[in-house]
Parts: sequence; structure tokens; C-alpha cells
Amino acid sequence: MFQSIVFAYDGSAECRDALEEGIALASRFNARCHLLAVVPPLPPMALAAGPLPESWMEEQQSRLGAILEEGLARIRRDGLDVSGSLKVWEEPYEAISAFARETGADLVIIGHHQRSAFSRWWRGSVGHSLLDQLSCSLLVSMPHTTSNNTGAAEA
Repeated sequence: MFQSIVFAYDGSAECRDALEEGIALASRFNARCHLLAVVPPLPPMALAAGPLPESWMEEQQSRLGAILEEGLARIRRDGLDVSGSLKVWEEPYEAISAFARETGADLVIIGHHQRSAFSRWWRGSVGHSLLDQLSCSLLVSMPHTTSNNTGAAEA
């Protein structure tokens, strides 16, 4: 049923939970796995504060590269075929959608991040945006850990 699965991964607890669920699914179908980490856009308030140090983007890429390698190692421990990619993109949902098309994914797996209603309104919902962008199935993994945040949630 699923031959190619894309995992959107940022190293958070929610994404680690999603990774575990996805590994179980990929193992069942012997699916090829593709792990994607997206360098997030610069927060608008940071732009208003003035220019960032030239090393900022390199530091972000290095940090997410290490997170990506951690996720790849976790998938490989279960003997699955996996590739990884780090993308610098304005909107994470656009990067995920483009990567899913590029890899011919049958399924995209994301972790659900609890956020306040204001935060979701301000930043949008990756999961909701993906529903309109993807041409494949989307699995939103619910967190296995409890959160103190009682606001609306983002996938």
C-alpha cells in the first residue's frame, strides 16, 4: 500500500513520536523512507531588529543537519532504506509538499504540535496547509507526551 514515505522531522518530541509510528508502518509495508528537515523562515520580529550575523543561516543548517542525522540513524536501526534531505524554504508546508512530489511519496507523516489559538492564527498550521497541497495521504501523529499548552493545536 505505501511504498514511499516522507517524514517531516524537526527533532521535537512530537516528531520523534511520529517517527516511531512511521517506522512501524514503513516496516510493515517495507516502504522506502525519506526524512526531511526544513530550515524555518526567519521570524518577522528578527527582521525588524536589524541584520543577522552572516553565520546565522550556517548555524541553523548545521543544527538541523545534526537533527536530520539523528533521525536517519534511528530509521536505519530498524533496517529500513532511508534518505535524508535538508531544505531551506520560506514555508515548511511548501517544502514538505515539494519534497513529497519529488520523491513520489504515497504518504507524508508529520507530528502534531500543540499551540495556542493565537500562535496558530499568526503562524498558520502546517498540517492544514498540507491538506490543500499534497497529492498523497497525510498521517498526523498525535503526541504521546502530555503538554501544558491548552490552546488550539497545529499539525
